[in-house]
Order: sequence, then structure tokens, then C-alpha cells
Amino acid sequence: MDQQDLAERIGLYSLLRALYTYPLSDSLLEQIMALTLLPTSSLRDGLALMHAGLKPANGHPDGSLTGRTAALNVEMTRLLEGPGRTPAPPYASFYLHGGQLMGPSATEARRQYLTWQALPDGETRLPDDHLALEFGFLAYLGQLALADEANGAAALAASYDFLRQQVMPWLPQFCGAMAKAADEPFFAGLARFTQTAVQADLDWLATILETRVLGG
Repeated sequence: MDQQDLAERIGLYSLLRALYTYPLSDSLLEQIMALTLLPTSSLRDGLALMHAGLKPANGHPDGSLTGRTAALNVEMTRLLEGPGRTPAPPYASFYLHGGQLMGPSATEARRQYLTWQALPDGETRLPDDHLALEFGFLAYLGQLALADEANGAAALAASYDFLRQQVMPWLPQFCGAMAKAADEPFFAGLARFTQTAVQADLDWLATILETRVLGG
């Protein structure tokens, strides 16, 4: 397995976790603004929308992100956090179990975290099937795959199963809801970027794991 590919997976899921963790920070948005992709990347359209949403507000011609972080956090609250009914709750249980929270999907996510000794730290008070925690778990599995070659295949196989069984059954619906409800182009771009990136990773994992099986 290519070490650079493994390191890039860790970076991707660490970035996605941060993008779904409230509140967004100036430093994170500066990283997004500086992010570039190859012309052939399937992620370019989503990133372009995110960049459009980070353009400085009128009155800030210096190119700074002044005002954008606050505005995007207001929109993030409306879309994902509440109070009240939100257009795109970032919880698996909401989409898979009739709108309830802390349903069987949260229980299964926690079981996976326990299996891999990857429980969120004690300060985290999000349901276990919150998208940020699921992305954080995938970053953690990526770190195991990079650091431990002997057990790397097992960590990648666990990543594939987690994506296929725990994330992808609801991610398209969530991303569609967020894109439809977003008033800020940043979040429409984030929805597209997220779904494309996760699907691409799932396809890559399937190829890697199949190659490993066929190769013995």
C-alpha cells in the first residue's frame, strides 16, 4: 500500500471531521481557501463552491476572511445544530430510523469505536453517530493502517465496512438535504465535496482490498 495514499486519507477525514465540528474557525477556513486540487480531481466542483462562499464580504478588499467565519457559523447552526428543527441533522439515526436520535445506528457506531479502542474523548458530547465522530473514527483507522503495516489491511477492511454499512446508507440523503437548504454556497459545496470524497474513498478501498485478496 502506498504510504502517501494512506497519509492523504488521514488528512481527508481529519479535514472532514473539522468541517462538521461546530464552530468553524478562521484557521480552518484559511486552510480551505489555500487548498488546491489537480485539474482532473472529481472534488474540484465542490471545492470551487466552497471557495466562492469564502470570498470576503463587501468592505474587506484585502482578501481576508473577516466576517465570513461568523456568517458561516450562523448558517451552520441553522442547517445542522438548531435549536429547533434543522434542515440537515448530521446523525445517521435521523435518516435511518424514522427521525429519531440516538437510535440503533448510534449504538452500532459506539460498538465499532469500542472494538477499535477509539472512543471520543470525555469532552465530546455528540451522539456517537454524528458525522464528525464517524469521520474522526475513519481518520483514526487510517492512522492505524499507516502506522502498523502488519495490521494495516484489517484497519482498511474495517474502514470499508464502516463506510459501506454505517456512513453511505445515509450520507447522500444528508448531503442532499444540506445542499438544498443552504443559503451559503460554502455549504452546498461542502455537501458535494463530502459525498464525492467519501464515494471515491470507498471505491479506492474496494480496489485495494480486492487486489490484496487476489494477490494472496
